[in-house]
Amino acid sequence: MGQFEIFKKYESDQWFERNKELLKPMEDIVIQLLDLYDLLDKNSKVLEVGASNGYRLAKLHEKYGCICSAVEPSKKAVKDGIDKFPFIKFYQITAEEMDFHDEFDLVIVNSVLHWIDRKNLFKAVTNIDKALKMGGYLVIGDFQLPFFVKNPYHHIKDEVYTYKQPYKNIFLISGSYLELASICYNHDTKSFKNIDFKNFFCVSLLKKQELYLLQDKVL
Repeated sequence: MGQFEIFKKYESDQWFERNKELLKPMEDIVIQLLDLYDLLDKNSKVLEVGASNGYRLAKLHEKYGCICSAVEPSKKAVKDGIDKFPFIKFYQITAEEMDFHDEFDLVIVNSVLHWIDRKNLFKAVTNIDKALKMGGYLVIGDFQLPFFVKNPYHHIKDEVYTYKQPYKNIFLISGSYLELASICYNHDTKSFKNIDFKNFFCVSLLKKQELYLLQDKVL
């Protein structure tokens, strides 16, 4: 069984069971960054990929009244989210499986990309890009080291890895995204102290817009 199948069939549920007591509406770096740029209002359509039970979306809805959708593979997380936050529309699928087209003003992908099997990474990135409207915003939070590292996933005995790399660069190199901000912190302590390569976590805010210049304008 491959990495995609493992997370799809059972590990997403097991992750939710291990962490469900912590998944309550609260402020975090993602929300603080969105607040700083004042991006949301009641008409904003927001998608979170890997939303668990929708706890972060629930906080955004509470603050701004925005229209919220959640993509989450865990059946248990989706059931919990539907029970607790009926104003969120849930899709029990993965980033690789979703198929939205120019629907959202904001897409949040936090602590997701490092789980994805490398053979599916570009498919997931393509689906994320397709979901976001031109002029919309993308938040990527992950272990965005400036180099490439993989670690065995210690909760599973099978050969499964998590992957660290500068995920924002996949979008930036396309010429269709402008980086507005990145906030890096210690993932273990959730503080801005004692940051090193083992705990380095970075939340990046990108705007989707064409960056290409016409050749006759620059040459």
